[in-house]
Order: sequence, then structure tokens, then C-alpha cells
Amino acid sequence: MTLLCACLPCWAFWENTDGQATLTTKRDGDPRITTEPSDPAQLARSIKPAWRRRLDLFGRAAAEVLSHTLQTTENPRIVFCSRHGNIDRTVKLLHQVATDDAVSPADFSMSVHNAFIGVASINWSITESHTAISAGDDSLIAALTETLAQLASDARPVILCFVDLPLPEIYNDQTAQLDQGMALAIRFDPQNGDHDGELYRFKSLTTDERSMLSPASAIDHGKALVDLISTRQNDIHIAGKSSAWTITRHD
Repeated sequence: MTLLCACLPCWAFWENTDGQATLTTKRDGDPRITTEPSDPAQLARSIKPAWRRRLDLFGRAAAEVLSHTLQTTENPRIVFCSRHGNIDRTVKLLHQVATDDAVSPADFSMSVHNAFIGVASINWSITESHTAISAGDDSLIAALTETLAQLASDARPVILCFVDLPLPEIYNDQTAQLDQGMALAIRFDPQNGDHDGELYRFKSLTTDERSMLSPASAIDHGKALVDLISTRQNDIHIAGKSSAWTITRHD
């Protein structure tokens, strides 16, 4: 069992379900949580135009939530995760190869799993390290584990950023599809840092404890985290195939 504590002073959650998108934010130092409609075309206005033009919905949704967790004068570490990355661009590239069309250099460069974090680092002058994770339905829980490990070894802020969009139609016969996309960014500060956010305890579960829980999808993990940090819910359990955590609000 590993027991860690962290403060979550600010976060942002973008959700697009059945074509209706909303953005929920909690800003550092402000106890209010706000939810408002979100026009996908207006996302990522904090990204410089030259770079914003390179981003599609995947990158713009990630940039939007990330922008709400960044402080002006800091240089945070970022843990970025996604089940499939920007798979729309990847499928587009594969189609170009299969049909002997010219491969788009822009799509090729932006299809790399950590391409968005490269753009974010340039836009916000972030020189600290970043980590990119893809672990299927365990993507978010693996990123949470990495985030907590980095915070435990070096007590400086770490931002967890997760993006998940529906798969292209070509995969409809391979997996059940939901018309739902989400992007989530949460800032993790050390327990003893200068913060105004609420404190949470993170307990890693043993193999026996994990066996009593049913593994959930990365989308479900994201929703559970949002439910915890946006309400007075006291604790949640999130379980994957290889690890599980109990997260408790520490009043």
C-alpha cells in the first residue's frame, strides 16, 4: 500500500456528448466551480494563431483544459495521456498511404502521441520534462500513478492532462462506440506547498483489494475524478487491469 497526499487547486473538464459541449473549470484561489456551453470552434484561444492552426479538435480540447491549470510565472511538469492519441490524423495518414496519395507532413508531425505537448511547451515556454502515456483503458490510471510518483520524488507542481475522443467510423465494427469526448487537466501541488486547493489522499490498493473491484474504462476513470473534485463526495475507487487507487477528500 502506498499513501500519498496532494493538493488539487485547479482543474478544467471539457465534455462533448451528442454534439453538446460544456467546459467546467475550477480556478486556483477561487472556490467557485463554473460550467458553461463550449463552442469547439472557440477552443484553445490561448494558443498562438500559428500553432493553433495546426491543432484539430484533439489538440484544441487538450490546450483549452491545460490553459486553465497553468500559472503565468511557473514551469510545471506535464503528464499527458490518451488511449489512442490523435487517431483521426493517423487514420488519415494510413488512407493516404493505402491510396498512394501524398502524405501530409503536417498530419504526420501532429500524429505523434506527444505532439500536442510539444506545441504546448513552445506556446507557454515550458522547458520542464513531460511524459506521454498510452495504456488503453488504463491510460488515465497509469498517468495518475506517474503523476503521484513524480510529485512524491520531487515536490514541485505536476499537471495531469487526459484527452479521449470517439474513434473514427472505420472502427465501428471493432468496438462499441459512444458519441462522447472529453479532455481533463488537473494540477497537482505538493501537500505542504503554498496553495488554496483541497487536499486529497491517494491510497494504492493491493492485488487482493484490486481483485474486488471491476476494471473500468479511461472515460469512467475521468468521470469519477471529476465527480470527486466537483462535489462533496468523500472518496472514490478507480481500478484498472494493473493498478487501482482509492482517493479520499482530506478535510
